[in-house]
Amino acid sequence: MGFLDDIVNKVKNEVSWKVGQEVSSGISKASSKIFEKKSPEAKIPKCPKCGKEITDPTLKFCPECGAKLLVTCPKCNIDYPIGTKFCTQCGEALK
Repeated sequence: MGFLDDIVNKVKNEVSWKVGQEVSSGISKASSKIFEKKSPEAKIPKCPKCGKEITDPTLKFCPECGAKLLVTCPKCNIDYPIGTKFCTQCGEALK
């Protein structure tokens, strides 16, 4: 039965290799989606006063003109980055 054992082991190895390739390919595709660049349609927030693109979401004031880059919820009085549409605490629309 040594001959049959060799065939079985060969088939097992080949199946394992193919499964590994499929898993590896799936992981590669999934990770590329996670780390892909933002689409060109993605909006970059701009300063409401001078129109400069704001690429750092942690900024509180525009580096170009000094305008405030935060919107404040009228209900909760919590500050959010410009471009935020709704308060995450109460759901109030931000202007």
